[in-house]
Amino acid sequence: MAETLHVAVRTLHVLGMAVLLGGAGALWYAARRDSRSGDNDALGSLASGYEWAFWGALGVMVVTGVGNLGALGAPGPETRWGSILLVKLALVAVFVLGSLVRTVVVAQMDAGARSQPETAPFYRRAYGATTGALLVLVVLAEVLAHG
Repeated sequence: MAETLHVAVRTLHVLGMAVLLGGAGALWYAARRDSRSGDNDALGSLASGYEWAFWGALGVMVVTGVGNLGALGAPGPETRWGSILLVKLALVAVFVLGSLVRTVVVAQMDAGARSQPETAPFYRRAYGATTGALLVLVVLAEVLAHG
């Protein structure tokens, strides 16, 4: 039973990252394409929807990440694995703070400033940075999982 629960927790963790990374990458692509067409309303709607999915998936990632760590046991920071985990957790904290800023700006744009011409470049930069940061976190997770 414990093995099945551990696999379920890891599966939810991977699915959460798929939502985070896939959604950010899709929005980045859409922002790059829509910056030429000028359809900021559709892009704004996509961004608002993604922000809701983002924070839900991030919550799943935190809960399942703690569950994974509990199943593996907390390593000491003097080990290679522990030091990589410390770097990853620090980057996650910075990522969450940056994402909070992005979400606030997207919410403000959703409240009425969406049709202004500078919104598409903001979406392109914000979701490009989100995608890049998530890729770095995925690489660190891969190193932690497989050495």
